[in-house]
Amino acid sequence: MSVGDVAAWASFSGSAGASTSITTNSITAPTGVTATLATCSNARWIDVTISWRPSRSARISGYAVTAYWDGGAGVPVGTTGTGSTSLTTTLDKQDGTSAAFTGHHHPTYGWSAESLRVTAGC
Repeated sequence: MSVGDVAAWASFSGSAGASTSITTNSITAPTGVTATLATCSNARWIDVTISWRPSRSARISGYAVTAYWDGGAGVPVGTTGTGSTSLTTTLDKQDGTSAAFTGHHHPTYGWSAESLRVTAGC
């Protein structure tokens, strides 16, 4: 028998497979957001307290608040840790006499959606 005369065959049985499961975490925007005028005592500054309900979502590492003057671009005004449910900020009234505010949860994997805007002003 020469090398070219050797027959070869193979047989496979059974099954092999891999399974992958991907889950996503969804963090909704903060709820119960309110903006309360703290002071408007002089011609230049406005103090506002923004409050929200604490998150029930896992992996929240804090909260952020953004102010919007009269339809303008958003300006970050502060962040807090997970134990806080409010933030007081002082804003310059030269940008307007009222501002709309939004809150964000800060999960460990990125920012959540903005809450509905709430307004406070002199």
